[in-house]
Amino acid sequence: MLFNSLSFFVFLVVVLVVSAILRRLHKGSELWFLVFASAYFYGQWNWSYLILIYITIVCDFILGLKYFRSDQPHKFLYLSLTVNLGILGIFKYLNFLVDSSNAVLQGAGFSYAIPGVELLLPVGISFYTFQSMSYMIDIHRGQLQPRTRFVDYALFVSFFPQLVAGPIVRASEFFKQLDEKRHFSFAMAQSGLLLIMLGLVKKVVFADNLALFVDPVFNNPQGYSGMMNLLAVYAFAFQIYFDFSGYSDIAIGVAKLLGFTFPRNFMHPYVSLSFQDFWRRWHMTLSRWLRDYLYISLGGNRKGAYKTMRNLFLTMFLGGLWHGASWNFAIWGVLHGVYLAVERFNSKFQWIVLNNKHLIFRLLKWLLVFHLVCFAWIFFRAADFTDSATMIHHIFTLHGEFKFTTNNTIPILVIALLPLLHLLQAKLDLFEKSSTLKTAPYVTLQCLLAIVLYLFSSQNTGSFMYFQF
Repeated sequence: MLFNSLSFFVFLVVVLVVSAILRRLHKGSELWFLVFASAYFYGQWNWSYLILIYITIVCDFILGLKYFRSDQPHKFLYLSLTVNLGILGIFKYLNFLVDSSNAVLQGAGFSYAIPGVELLLPVGISFYTFQSMSYMIDIHRGQLQPRTRFVDYALFVSFFPQLVAGPIVRASEFFKQLDEKRHFSFAMAQSGLLLIMLGLVKKVVFADNLALFVDPVFNNPQGYSGMMNLLAVYAFAFQIYFDFSGYSDIAIGVAKLLGFTFPRNFMHPYVSLSFQDFWRRWHMTLSRWLRDYLYISLGGNRKGAYKTMRNLFLTMFLGGLWHGASWNFAIWGVLHGVYLAVERFNSKFQWIVLNNKHLIFRLLKWLLVFHLVCFAWIFFRAADFTDSATMIHHIFTLHGEFKFTTNNTIPILVIALLPLLHLLQAKLDLFEKSSTLKTAPYVTLQCLLAIVLYLFSSQNTGSFMYFQF
């Protein structure tokens, strides 16, 4: 069931009506209803997925209680991590490890190949696994008391707005809202409806139309000129932003309609003047998860420059692999680890200093950050390393002849205007203003978005890109 489908909005209306009625009658009944509604939503992809997610839910709920009551609590944390990472490893990385091992064996001259296993990757497994792991780690750190009601924990892990692709919500953030008395808020409803409309426009107008230009080039980079490959890279940078931030806006908006506030997940990342700032703006809930549960656990920046660089490198490498079982994702993560490490060293030793007060220096910083981020996107999007290498070779050698045609002129003009549109979006920041707009500008904006949605929606809309992770 996709956020950009009619069936989802029918489902949402039913959930909103029943939830509002049950909230007035009995809070516990509403929570159980949301748990069952979330199970129905998730089961629309494959009902067998529910077995896996509830193994995670039941295990961590029980282990959280046992941790708090035990004289040797660490063993329950280790068991939780083993279960979570074991399920994730089997379903997401087993065949990747098998394929990598077979490649090494073949390279060494062996004819034997380890047989793979046909496994269907459960939708959203990386997101709900990280969310459940953070619950046990927070209990271990003394930052959270375990929940004693199963319905609370089941809803935390499986709540349908963020179940498939985030945002990754902290247990403390979610349970605090469960413990408070939730009621209908006009401001939250206004904000939620605007965010849903903004998310739909980002997805079906921008992301899906950009896909029509991006996909043919990335699927066959050797068949296009270097300039077309470069334009496809720029287009993909904005396609993935509009696609994923659109999903996040809809998820946050739906949660608001149900009385929950989720953390923001994107904040105009392509206006960043540094890589650290980029990761404060891009997939913000994953960034803070990696920082708080991986980077800091490795030692952070507390043990000298060399270990800081190592920790950044490992964090981003593992963050890359979190996105998918592919060496291309690992390379993408390594590149960002290198970017962050070099930037950290430059800040420490003042090798190159560009004053942000000068427009020309800000522009140079933006150009550097944006283009290096785009370079890394090549590995993220390309099917394999061979396609990545082909694209890079074609771009840097200006391979082939480039001609303006009736088919590519409009897409090229749109791609050229996307950075300006992104800057305008950052200046307006409708996410922040979504709950404070006056009636007239709010209605006007909603009408404009509806017109844009009607006139420019792609006819080839599909699932959100991050569903595969």
